[in-house]
Amino acid sequence: MRFALGVIAVAVTAALAPSVGAAPKLPAADRAAIDRTLDAFVPAAIGREHSERAWALTTASMHRGGTRADWRQGLLPVQPFPVIGTSFHGWTLDHVGRDRADVVLLVHLRKGNDLNLGAASFDLAMRKRHGRWLVDSAVVAATFAYHGKILAANDFGPNSSPDPYTKLDGGLHSGLPTGLIYAIPGALIGLVILVPLGIMLVHRRRDRHPVSDARRERVFRTSE
Repeated sequence: MRFALGVIAVAVTAALAPSVGAAPKLPAADRAAIDRTLDAFVPAAIGREHSERAWALTTASMHRGGTRADWRQGLLPVQPFPVIGTSFHGWTLDHVGRDRADVVLLVHLRKGNDLNLGAASFDLAMRKRHGRWLVDSAVVAATFAYHGKILAANDFGPNSSPDPYTKLDGGLHSGLPTGLIYAIPGALIGLVILVPLGIMLVHRRRDRHPVSDARRERVFRTSE
């Protein structure tokens, strides 16, 4: 199952990656440094295991609007997932620049989570600060369900993503009742069709009975 999810993730990444230009490269020492950062960051920030430990592994931009105490309570700008594993070296390099690297990481999730997800893909922006590679942002790119459905970031809506600790019926699909969701567009379609149809039928009826209309008009004038 993990192999299949990995193949799907690689295929999705390859399809979204630019087809022009050589693959970005990163020195071996920098790759090893990023490995060490992610080995500590993923369980702490994404897995929420001693989440305060992720504070020292992130840049100042990740700390805006929060404190280390907030992070200790799990209040940090990273979507939580029940990740498994202790080594997270299987990332791919999407873009590299001066003291920066954008990577894509697939994390596997514990079985039995409420959304029945098998894996999640993260877009991670890494920045080199004072010789250390730190996480500048961590955003969910896609989730992979056991039944084969893939949800990409656009499916989550602006500034939102699914919470694996919230059940499906009360999370992603919460809001209007299902019947009402289908009734609203149905009613609009009905109005679009029925109103012109009704007008057409009225005009046809008048065209079919011109004498009756004229007779009614004479009666009306006589009564006056």
